Amino acid sequence: MSSTQPFLKGAVVLIPAFDLGRAQELLLILDEYWSNHPELHYIPIYYASPLAKRCMAVYQTYINSMNENFNDVGPSVVMASPSGLQSGLSRQLFEMWCSDKKNACVIPGYVVEGTLAKTIINEPKEVTLMNGLTAPLNIQVHYISFSAHADFAQTSTFLKELMPPNIIPVHGEANEMGRLKQKLITQFAYRNTNYFPKELSVG
Repeated sequence: MSSTQPFLKGAVVLIPAFDLGRAQELLLILDEYWSNHPELHYIPIYYASPLAKRCMAVYQTYINSMNENFNDVGPSVVMASPSGLQSGLSRQLFEMWCSDKKNACVIPGYVVEGTLAKTIINEPKEVTLMNGLTAPLNIQVHYISFSAHADFAQTSTFLKELMPPNIIPVHGEANEMGRLKQKLITQFAYRNTNYFPKELSVG
């Protein structure tokens, strides 16, 4: 599929993302991609994040894209928070666009269990709206791994280099930490792999 194909049908692409950090990295990638593809120049990119607009002066490069009042006519790319689609502007936009099969929602990395973003990755036939009603899920859902966290291959490579006497996972969901523990025990069977099943705050 070409980069312009979805937009030829007037599609909108929603990218739910964290207000700070990941969103700005994605903007840099989109800016570079748009610069290298003149056929996309007519398609606006909106960064709907009033929090970041108020707080992050360092990102002034993209201040013109950070606008709550975007034009909901024609093809566009809209980045909005929160990333989990549980509430706020990203949820409102998702509910407006989720029933149209020409639209797309790109989930850029890790999402928390129990959120709408996590639910739609499995592509159910319908979703529950904030008003309690249901709507068909016709929007195209795409997941990309775009995270500041290391994956297992990166983590295990780091541990091989470091060879610590103890390995203590302290941040993450219990199920995923359990899977990580089993893999680490298999790979570092002679090591003492301590395990904390609940997410901990590390000061």
